[in-house]
Amino acid sequence: MADAHPARLQTLPSMPRFTLKKDKYTNRIDVERWSITATKRPILNGKEIDSAEKRFGLPLPEMTFGNNSLVLIYDPTLPSSSSTSTTRSVNTRGSDDNAVSSAGGSSTNQRVVFDAMEALQGVAVGEGWEERVGGGVKVSMADKWSKSRRSPSLLSDTPVPEKPVRPHDWTYSTCYPGSSAPPTTSAFASSSSHSIPLELLARRDPSLDQILYYEDVPLFEDELHDHGGSMLNVRIRVMPHCLFILARLFVRVDNVLFRIHDVRVYHAFGSNEVIREVSGLEADYKEVKARLIKPEDLSPLTDQNWVSETMMSLAAKSVDEQGRPRLRSRITGKPWPGLGRRCEVLRLDSVERDIIQAGDKLSDLKVSQ
Repeated sequence: MADAHPARLQTLPSMPRFTLKKDKYTNRIDVERWSITATKRPILNGKEIDSAEKRFGLPLPEMTFGNNSLVLIYDPTLPSSSSTSTTRSVNTRGSDDNAVSSAGGSSTNQRVVFDAMEALQGVAVGEGWEERVGGGVKVSMADKWSKSRRSPSLLSDTPVPEKPVRPHDWTYSTCYPGSSAPPTTSAFASSSSHSIPLELLARRDPSLDQILYYEDVPLFEDELHDHGGSMLNVRIRVMPHCLFILARLFVRVDNVLFRIHDVRVYHAFGSNEVIREVSGLEADYKEVKARLIKPEDLSPLTDQNWVSETMMSLAAKSVDEQGRPRLRSRITGKPWPGLGRRCEVLRLDSVERDIIQAGDKLSDLKVSQ
């Protein structure tokens, strides 16, 4: 098996050609062979909510940004800084519509997408989802609440149902990794020999690592009936040498647990690979809380970065001898399927490669004749 190696930085001019265009709801950059668009609109209205809830079979999060997305389109027919030595111009004003390439519906284009409604499709629903999918969570007062709800109410002799009318994962713990298209050429394949160069991404060189484009796109957020919070957002930054995405699901169930599901996507301009790392962690609320420097200050428990770092330090202690989370008293059914880590690679189409392959076939044909 090949040794694991991080993605290598390609040798490129100091500044690639790029154009920016921004309007009320979208922010777009065209850089190298990529067209990247972040769409941020208001939360869904009542009519849209009703339609989506019927479609998914679950009540939507309190704030569902159902029209929000991050879409990356790769067009191999466009010129690249690594394939030409011509001077690159930079248009940072986005005033010239003709300067922004139209990476529309070409069959050669490949897409990587993060979309709010796609993400919610990954929320477990249906009777018995805890056993079928896994990851059911009971809040700290669940047993007492359940007993009280079985008693007839003051207004009716009929006991309140123990289960919701539409059974679903009320923490919205989707394991959504994003999507890619077309499926025939844009499937991510598992890899044990790739990794994202986090040290390179942590570098802060004012020239090499200049931020050409940045967006933070919220997909949904819910306060879990005042028992914590669940939120999913996707961030992207584009630098002269690469693009990097972090999509993070952050779940906090007070006095029960924390969950984090991270999707990192990396592409070095000039390469023909997109690397995706998907990881999920779960930790006991009390164990994370015990790491607070000031026990009376609970604000770090809402800081995603602090909680993530703390959870990683606790990761080795958060599983039993069989590798299962030590949260069984609060977990119903199977363990959450988002746990673990995997690395995948998407191979990008290359016009140069296609031309070479076509030339080889032509040569073979001539030789055979």
